Amino acid sequence: MRTIEMDGAAYASIKAFCEDLKTEIRALPGHGASIEAFVDSMIWANGMSELAPPYMIRVRGLHGGPLAEFVKDLSNALGQARMEVRNRRAEDVEVILSLRR
Repeated sequence: MRTIEMDGAAYASIKAFCEDLKTEIRALPGHGASIEAFVDSMIWANGMSELAPPYMIRVRGLHGGPLAEFVKDLSNALGQARMEVRNRRAEDVEVILSLRR
């Protein structure tokens, strides 16, 4: 499984984090920066990113604040979507977003 390391302390904003995350997943032009956009491309494979599962993204250096909440919410949304795919399609999309302090 490919592992992508990101340093949460390096981002001044959620927008900056999202731009780097889009780069890491090789998002195509027009990819959104919302949680829903990342779930669509990372789990539902809507063709908006070129990085194929399986992969893990580890975000370290988060010590609270809006970015930490965004990453936590994104991680939870990805996990929920994985469960939905397993229930609907009987397959697993191995995409994990892990938070490290």
